[in-house]
Amino acid sequence: MNIGTPTLVLGAALAAFSVAGPAPSRADSVNHPGQVPATQAAKIPDSTIAKAGSALHDVSKVQQDYETQMQSATPEQKQGLSDKANAEAMQAITARGLSVDQYVSVLKLAQSDPSVKKRLLDAAEKTR
Repeated sequence: MNIGTPTLVLGAALAAFSVAGPAPSRADSVNHPGQVPATQAAKIPDSTIAKAGSALHDVSKVQQDYETQMQSATPEQKQGLSDKANAEAMQAITARGLSVDQYVSVLKLAQSDPSVKKRLLDAAEKTR
């Protein structure tokens, strides 16, 4: 998977919110290119899940921090805020020892695999 623009990082954070949602949605039936097959879910080391959970917590906080500002911003301000939020999200992910690709892969797998979802959310909760 190739993340070409920082904008997709915040998109990945938004996907993370769907991971925390009440139930898997249409993501279960959509084929995601580059997604790790569910058979590999058990092979994700606990350390990777822990890093992704911590990053999920941090990226969620970044999104929350910028959400209110975005609502009252002009279109020009929104672009600048979006750029700042994306940069902070990328920094939050890499600060936890993951590449953006690794982070996104874990989130996508969590959307389709309840056991990975539980492990990821447990790890995120421990970060709080």
